Formats: sequence, C-alpha cells, structure tokens
Amino acid sequence: MDEIDRRLLALLQKDGRRASADLAKVIGLSVSATNERVRKLLDSGAVRAIEAIVEPASVGFGVTAFVFVDLDYAFSEEKFVLAASSFKEVLELHHVTGSHSYMLKVRERTNADLNGFIVSSLKRLQGVRSTETLIALETVKETMVLPL
Repeated sequence: MDEIDRRLLALLQKDGRRASADLAKVIGLSVSATNERVRKLLDSGAVRAIEAIVEPASVGFGVTAFVFVDLDYAFSEEKFVLAASSFKEVLELHHVTGSHSYMLKVRERTNADLNGFIVSSLKRLQGVRSTETLIALETVKETMVLPL
C-alpha cells in the first residue's frame, strides 16, 4: 500500500459515494487507474465494504447498549462467538481483556426490547455465565474513520 492508496482510502472513508472522476482528479490518476486501485483495495480486504451508514434513531433504534459477557470456559467459546455474531441486534462483538470475556455493542428500539434480547437470546447461549449491561445515554462520537 502506497501513499496514493492511503489518500484514496481517506477520501473513501469520508464519502464512499464520491464519483470516480472526482477521486481521480484529487489523487492525480486516470479514472480507470483509480477504479483499479479501488477494486484492489476491496479485493485485498483493506476496504471491507462501501455502504450507507443509517442514523439509528431515524429508523426507530433509540437504545444503544454495551453488554459485557462472562463465559464459562468449560463450554465452547467458538460456539458462543458464532451464535452471538448471528444475532441481528449485535452490531459489534469484541474479545476483551479485563474481568469480562466479551463486549457486545447492541442496538434495540426500546429498553424492553433490549431486556427481551438479553434474557431470551443472549443469556440462553451455552457457556454464558453472566452479563453486565451499560446503556448509552447519548452518543457523542461514533465513527469508523481511521486516522490515515
């Protein structure tokens, strides 16, 4: 990955819908060369996807929670990861250091929905010993943009 790729990544992070001609003009390459670089960034996995970022509250998802999960390691950690990853409510799943095993970022419409998900789905997974939930009162900053 060279400096041109880094500049291209920075531009795509700010606006993934930016026209190829505009990207090419800014980075100083032809449109075809720019498109080829974007394709290579996608194929290599450097760019996971180019997609719309939906404002959760505008579509009714008013609750953001971080759920810490403690596992009983007598059970399969891989099965937990596979099952937890499959829940549509789970936006992020992180293996963490400290006193907990995993941290999940969960979005739900209401606190009742969040409670239902935790009680009926998450806590029923084999190996889940306990959970601790923190509800975000306000999201001040949320980004996927890396400081390239």
